[in-house]
Amino acid sequence: MKNRILFCVFVLLLPVFSQAKEAGGIQGQVMKAGKPIGGVDVILMELSLSTLTDKNGIYLFDRVPPGKYTLAFTQGDNSVTKEGVIVTPSTTTKYDVDVEWEILLTHEVTVYGVSRRTERVVDAPAAVSVVEEEEIEREAAHGQLPKILETAPGVDSTQSGLYDYNFNLRGFNSNMNRRVLTLFDGVDVGVVHVGDQHWPWGSAFLDDLASIEVIRGPGSALYGANAYNGVLNITTRDPRYSQGGMVRFSFGELSMGRLDLRYAGKLGEGWYFKVQGNYTESKDFTESRNESVEYEGLPMEGIPVPLDKNKRLAAKIRLDKHFASGSVLTFETWVSDSKGRTYVGGAGRFQDTKTFIPWARVSFKSPHWNIIAYGTTADYEAIILRSGGHMFVNSYRFHGEIQGFTDFASGKGRIVGGFSLRRQGSDTADEQGIQTIISEARDDHLEAVFGQLDYNFTDQLKLVLAGRLDFSSLHKAQISPKASVVYTFNPGHSLRLSFNRAYQTPNYNEFFAKFPVSAPVDLSTIENGLSEAFGMDLGLGFSRVPVFALGNENLKVEEVTSYEIGYSNIFGRKLIFNINYYRSQLKNFVTELLPLVNPAYGPYAPPSDLSPEIQAAILATLEENLPPGLFAIMSNNLEDGSPIFVAASYGNAGRVNTQGIELGLKYFLNKYLNAYFNYTWLDFDVKEELTADPILPNSPEHRVNFGASYISDRLDVSMRYRWVDGFPWVVGIFNGVVKSYNLVDLTMNYYFGDAFSLGVNISNLLNHKHYQSFGGDILRRNIVATFAYRW
Repeated sequence: MKNRILFCVFVLLLPVFSQAKEAGGIQGQVMKAGKPIGGVDVILMELSLSTLTDKNGIYLFDRVPPGKYTLAFTQGDNSVTKEGVIVTPSTTTKYDVDVEWEILLTHEVTVYGVSRRTERVVDAPAAVSVVEEEEIEREAAHGQLPKILETAPGVDSTQSGLYDYNFNLRGFNSNMNRRVLTLFDGVDVGVVHVGDQHWPWGSAFLDDLASIEVIRGPGSALYGANAYNGVLNITTRDPRYSQGGMVRFSFGELSMGRLDLRYAGKLGEGWYFKVQGNYTESKDFTESRNESVEYEGLPMEGIPVPLDKNKRLAAKIRLDKHFASGSVLTFETWVSDSKGRTYVGGAGRFQDTKTFIPWARVSFKSPHWNIIAYGTTADYEAIILRSGGHMFVNSYRFHGEIQGFTDFASGKGRIVGGFSLRRQGSDTADEQGIQTIISEARDDHLEAVFGQLDYNFTDQLKLVLAGRLDFSSLHKAQISPKASVVYTFNPGHSLRLSFNRAYQTPNYNEFFAKFPVSAPVDLSTIENGLSEAFGMDLGLGFSRVPVFALGNENLKVEEVTSYEIGYSNIFGRKLIFNINYYRSQLKNFVTELLPLVNPAYGPYAPPSDLSPEIQAAILATLEENLPPGLFAIMSNNLEDGSPIFVAASYGNAGRVNTQGIELGLKYFLNKYLNAYFNYTWLDFDVKEELTADPILPNSPEHRVNFGASYISDRLDVSMRYRWVDGFPWVVGIFNGVVKSYNLVDLTMNYYFGDAFSLGVNISNLLNHKHYQSFGGDILRRNIVATFAYRW
C-alpha cells in the first residue's frame, strides 16, 4: 500500500521536478496610493506566461531565462505595459508598479482555498464568499469569529452561548458540529477528540486575520475528512505587509473586559516578526438548570453552573524569512489557556474548567512548493452539568504535508499534487489513570495523496479535475473525486457546473466510547437459583452486570455526493449578483446513542462450555424475570464474554436527498455607501431512517440577511438584519423547536487621524430574547465598546 502511495505522489509531482538551470525570476507588487491590488493579470509577453497578484498585490515569475522582457498589467479595462525589465542568471529582479486605476468590483478579490492557488473569486470552481481584512478589523471588537460570518450566503451559524457556536453550511447542523473543515494558515484547528472547532481559540486574534474564505460544498477532493459541507479557509496577515502596532481596550455588558496587543516589524536581511497577545474575561448568557429551566422541554441538570466567568489568555509569535526568489519560510507558535465556557453536546451541557492548547507551525512556500508541518497538544477538563461528573481529555496531532504545483502548455494548464501524513491520538484517563470517556488511549495514523488538474481550453472555458485518496487506521480507504467546468463570458461574468464527493469520519467518542450510564444491575438471585437447580456453580458473573454506553469500531464514514450550478455577474460595475443551486445525496449518518443499533453486541449468550439444556434455561429465566427492555439490551463483553447491558451505542443509518439555493446581491451606491442582500433556501427528502432516530437538518428552510455600510476615512457605520425561519432541532437529549427570530446588529468606528479610534459593536440591538439551538442559552443584547491606538 505504501508503494502505491509513493507511486501516486511521484506521478502527481513529476512535472514539478524540472528546474531551468541558470534561470532567474521577476517579482513585484502592484499598488494604488500605497494600497496593494489583488486580482491583477500580469503577463510576461515574450514567454506568453501569466499570473495573478494575490491579496498583497504580489506577483512572481520564476524559471525565466536571462534577457530583456516586457510586462503587461491588466485588470478589466485598465492596463499598463512596462518594457525593458532585465533578468540576470540566478537572480530575481524586483519590479513594483504603481497605478492610478479605477478598481473594478470584485476583480481584486482573490481566493486560495478553492483550488490551492490564487484565483479571482468570480473564476473559482466552487461557491465561495470572502470576508476581507478591512471588514474583519471593523468587527473584531466583539471577539467572536462566527459572528463575522453568520450573515454570509449559505451560512448556518447557531449560537448556544457567548462563545459556543455550531458553524455549518448546507444543512444537518448539530451540537459540536464538525461538517466544515476549518483551517488557519493551513492548520486544521478541529478538536482532535470530537472534531468540532474550539471557537474561543479561533477568535483570539481577529485583528490579525487577512481574509476568511467560506467555501461552500463538499471539499474532500483536496482536503480529506470532514470537508463535508465545505471549508473555512482563514489566512492571517503576513508581518512583512502589515508592519506596525496596535493596542485595543474593549469593555461591555456581561462584565466583559478585553485587551488585544499586536506588533509586526522588520529584523533585517529579509526577516520579519509578529507578536500578539489577548486577554478576555466576561460572564455568559448561561443560567443554571438544576432548579428551573429557561424554556419548556429542556432537561433538568444535577448541579448549578460552577464557574460564573469565561477567562482566556492567548499569545502568538511568528517569524518569517523572505528570500529573493520569492520563497517564504515561517516559524510560528501560539498558545491558548481558557476556562469557564459552557457548551452544549448531545448528552447535555458541559463547562470547561481547563483548556490548555499550544500549537507550533513551520511552513515553506516557494513558487512551486508548499511545505507545512504543525503539531498541537490539548489538555482539557470539564464538568458534566447533568451529573456533576468530570471529563478529562488529553489529545495530540502532528501533521506534515508537501504540495507541488506547476504550469504547462504556456500557462493554459496547471497541476497541483501532494501528500500528507498525520499522527493523532486521544487519552481520556483521569488522575488515577481510569478512562472517563473511551475504552482505551488511542494512537492513529492518516495518510493521503491528492491532486488537481486545471486546463483552460480557451480564454473563456476552464476544466478542473481533482481527487484524493485517504488511508487511515480509523476507517477504510476513501476516494474523493471532483469535477468542475467554469465558463467566463467576460471578466466578472461566469457560469459554473460542479460535481463533488466528500466524507466525514466518526469521532473518537463514536468509535470508542465506554462509560457507565447507571449503577450495575445485581442478578445474583437469578444466578443462585439456577446454580441450585442444576447443582453446580454456573459462574455466570451476574452479581454486578455493568450498564454501558459503548462506541462502534465498525462505523462507516458519512458520505455526500453533490451536483451544483452557479452563476455570477457584475452589472454596470455597481451590482454584484450570484446564485447557486445544488442537489446532494447524503448517506450513512452516524446515529445518536441508541439501543440495539450496534450489531457487534447481539443477544446475550451464556458460557459456551455449559450444556445446551442449561444455556436454554438461563435465557428463559432471564427473559421471564427481566423487563423486556432490559433483557433486549443484555449482551456479552467482546473482550472476555462477561455479561453486560449495552444501554446505547452508535450505528449507521439513513439516506437523504437535499437541494438548496443561495442567492446574493451587493450594490455599491458610491465610494462610501454599499448594501447587500442574500437568501438561502434548504429542502430535504428523507429516503431511509430509523424510527428511533429521525433525520432532521437542524437548519431552517429559509434564511434572509441584508445590511448596509457607510465607510469613509474617519467614520464607518454598518447595520445588518438577520431573519431565520423556525425549525425543529433534535440532537441527543435535546428535542424541540427553534422559534423564528430576527436580529439587528450595529457596528460603528470613528478614527481620530491614523492613530486613535473609538468603536461600538451592538449585537441584537433590539434585545430580542431568543435561542438559536434547542438546548442553548437565551441570547440577549450585548454591547461592546472599544478604544484602539495604532502606530
